[in-house]
Amino acid sequence: MDRDGTHEAHDGRHTPAPPTTAPAVPDGPPMPRQPPQSARSASASVADWLATPRPKAAPGIWRFGHRPRGPEQDDRELKRRLIRGLVIPTLLGLVLWSMLQNGSLPYLWMPVKVFTPAEWWHEGTISSVGWQGENALIVYGGVVFGLVVHAVVRLSTWREAAQYFVMRRPQPSRALIAAVAALLVLALVWPSAFGAGWDPVPVVTPVLSLIALTAGSYSVFASTPVVTYAAYTLITLAVLWPFARMGGWWALLRGLGRTGQDRQGRPAPPRPST
Repeated sequence: MDRDGTHEAHDGRHTPAPPTTAPAVPDGPPMPRQPPQSARSASASVADWLATPRPKAAPGIWRFGHRPRGPEQDDRELKRRLIRGLVIPTLLGLVLWSMLQNGSLPYLWMPVKVFTPAEWWHEGTISSVGWQGENALIVYGGVVFGLVVHAVVRLSTWREAAQYFVMRRPQPSRALIAAVAALLVLALVWPSAFGAGWDPVPVVTPVLSLIALTAGSYSVFASTPVVTYAAYTLITLAVLWPFARMGGWWALLRGLGRTGQDRQGRPAPPRPST
């Protein structure tokens, strides 16, 4: 049925249309659209990163935010590096020498047979027949010890440590520290002076064994005492030589000599007139 020109739904219900309202238009010019907070922080961090000054630095150093270390930090780092360079190679050298002394590396002692007569040794071994082979092993052990010490000094920071801890000190403290170190090393080289029955540092015994092998008998020390005294003197001077250079002993003695000459040749100061 036609009712006022409209048709009802088949179910008899009428659904009204939603009202349409126009959006409110604010007065004035339109406001700019604000970016999200994350975008603003990212742009600010990038701007800060670009605006951060880059100091001059060597190649390979990250210059952003780089702050050069101060003198105190450099000095502490240098001390740690020197101590590490002293301790690690020295411990490795001591372990190697202990292995050699205990026979853990037996084939290292075989070259001594190449430079000595075959009758000094039992067949196929390095066991000595007489005193010659025994002393040859002592001399060879001294040579190996010298090579180990040379390798430790070359691979470690002993020279840099001596320069930093001793040689840059003023006199006479520099000479005194070197003298104390020399006495400690002499105590290891000459253990008989302190009642020890073994050689912590094999220097004296290899030298005396070499002299006996060269002379053909140990009687050379009894028949010619000057050989013994000369050997002892040379060993002592050889041990003291590096410490004398480290401590600047000669320069200190020359300075003391010049000071004494100046005091002796200096005229007496004139008395003030009254």
